[in-house]
Amino acid sequence: MRKYDLLIGLALLLATPLCAQGWLPKQPTVNPPCRLLECTYDKAQLKHCEDAGTDWQVDKQITQQHGHTLYTFTFTAKRDLQSAGVAVSFDENGWSSDNYVMIPASVYNGNRQRIVNREYATGLDKTDYFRKDLALTSNPIPQLSPEFGAVSRLEVLVNNTTTPAMVYLNRAKQKGTILLTDQGIEWNGQILDHGLIVEESRDRSMASFIISAPGVREKKPEFIGFSPSPDRGINVKKGDQITIRVTRIDFYCEEVPDLLARFMECRKSHTGDVKPRHLMPMSEVFDRMVKNIDERYYQGSQWEYYCPENADWMSYGWIGGLMNTYPMLALGDAEHERRVQHTFDFALPRAKGKSGYYYDVLGADGKVLYRDAAVVQQGIGLTRRNADVLYWMVKQFMLLETQGKKDLIRPEWKEQIRLLAEAFVQTWRKHQTWGNYLDIESGDIAVYNTTGGAMAVAGLTLAARYFDCPAYLQIAREAATDYYTTFALVGFTSGGCGDILQNADSETAIALTTSLITLYEATGEASYLKQAKDLANLCATWTVSFPYRLPEDTPLAKLGANLTGAVWASTQNKHGAPGFCTQSGDALFKIYRATGDTLYADLLRDVIHAHAEGIQPNGKITERLTYCDADSRGGRGDGGKTGWNETNGALMALEIPGIYVRTDLPEVYVFDHVNAEIVKQEGQFIRLKISNPTNYDASLS
Repeated sequence: MRKYDLLIGLALLLATPLCAQGWLPKQPTVNPPCRLLECTYDKAQLKHCEDAGTDWQVDKQITQQHGHTLYTFTFTAKRDLQSAGVAVSFDENGWSSDNYVMIPASVYNGNRQRIVNREYATGLDKTDYFRKDLALTSNPIPQLSPEFGAVSRLEVLVNNTTTPAMVYLNRAKQKGTILLTDQGIEWNGQILDHGLIVEESRDRSMASFIISAPGVREKKPEFIGFSPSPDRGINVKKGDQITIRVTRIDFYCEEVPDLLARFMECRKSHTGDVKPRHLMPMSEVFDRMVKNIDERYYQGSQWEYYCPENADWMSYGWIGGLMNTYPMLALGDAEHERRVQHTFDFALPRAKGKSGYYYDVLGADGKVLYRDAAVVQQGIGLTRRNADVLYWMVKQFMLLETQGKKDLIRPEWKEQIRLLAEAFVQTWRKHQTWGNYLDIESGDIAVYNTTGGAMAVAGLTLAARYFDCPAYLQIAREAATDYYTTFALVGFTSGGCGDILQNADSETAIALTTSLITLYEATGEASYLKQAKDLANLCATWTVSFPYRLPEDTPLAKLGANLTGAVWASTQNKHGAPGFCTQSGDALFKIYRATGDTLYADLLRDVIHAHAEGIQPNGKITERLTYCDADSRGGRGDGGKTGWNETNGALMALEIPGIYVRTDLPEVYVFDHVNAEIVKQEGQFIRLKISNPTNYDASLS
């Protein structure tokens, strides 16, 4: 061996972390339903793991119904034990790293992404811009290793997920598997979350999916990166019992959308569908959120406008800029129309590059303000921001025309938005993508890949009708095909958040859902409805499906909060929030209306009710509805200073009917915080009994 080969080998050895005890079987197993394991820990590290029997006796019960297999494992300690735990492992032979692995809101496609260490909201390193070959890049997150031969293991707790589940697709075998479990075990008056662990063999021919009790992670995932884990095993006495329940669902499955569709159907089947709390009618939510938005109206010496954030600047799109004006226009009164006009007059002609795109932020002095990624690479803008502006501005033009106020639309506003639509068209024709970030002057791609431009599909679809330009619709179709095809392959969307890197996120998922349903409405083509459903199923993975039990001393627990319906942001920003950023979720209502499938209505109802859980006693709203231990666990957030949750709350009240009635079926579905039932029906005449259990008057739509 040559000297430098020896040195390289030594360097690789030193760079490879020494591994603790692993979870994989010592010998390949022959199609077992599962392995039952007993464990001991040295602080947060697995020290010993073997088949149960020495220290624990296990009683196993198996129930099968409707293609679901419910396993109930009761472990009974044979003697006193220190730093102990138990686990159940479902092993997969004939595995491959090509297979899709998903843990809701935490892991998508195994999180096999390029990892870099970047501080919050700083964007990529300068060397990563304008690189077509740049792989999707994230801050450190739990992941299965993208490097063949490397150790490959990820560990999360149930508090890192929106549904206690592990979901995977074996592509070669065309088999989907869903493992559903409980939050955890009750121990000394508190809930200790289960651990959800996936480990692959170095040659990737085997994988184990482990549910442990209690959950013990070697590293704790944080808002960014990891910290030392506080997790520990438990001390047990002889006769103590631990029960792990798992529902396993195996089914024929060819593609990721089919896997997610099945998950959508069964995500509540194990934990149960606990109804949300009726707290505040949507009419009361609307009044409060409109009041909050009005309080953000800035009046300076030169300009006045609606601010979307907690500062006197205009940020375009993303979290409310030129979006929070929509509910104000819907009010229809002269004063709010005047304020919106001033906002458009300030924002639309400024912060615009030669390409027709907008920079991210405009200061109160009328000059472009660089923040977040634009500090590192000036001259760029987040693609998603411009896509939001295009969609919401055309919607507002259409709203004014519907109100019979076409004359209020200034020609120069229309021209600025037409130029924005043209910018998207020109970029697509040149690059066949819109990327993650754009060069605002040239219109070229500054950061490639991601689904960051998803909202532009809906924007161009509306613009095609509004500006009578079929070319816009053609580009929207092409982009939709590209985005959907990529999603169907990798099983996630990304690039919608300007404060993170390129992690999977919920914001592009709801944006692409909205874009596809907008294309369906414009064309009537059933394929777009089917694709919209597929993306709505992805949205469901980001939405809390069960009432997580918080530690009793946390503020949200003291309020009895039910966080079902909270929407998680991304695999980096591990927090739940009141609603989608930044939309009403009306795409889910449109899917329900078109298909009659109440799964989508149920998902939207949960989101609407979770929004009210975030409203503070002072009428403000926080973006934190979090049980994850990486962020504000059980806290009340910032006291309510979140502009985008004001906007999406007002939009929910505007765009979603409180009670949806089908006189031809008959059918009644209630989205609002009230109860309604049919008491009489004659032909298409329906009489409803409506009751309001909240402390507020309700004006129902």
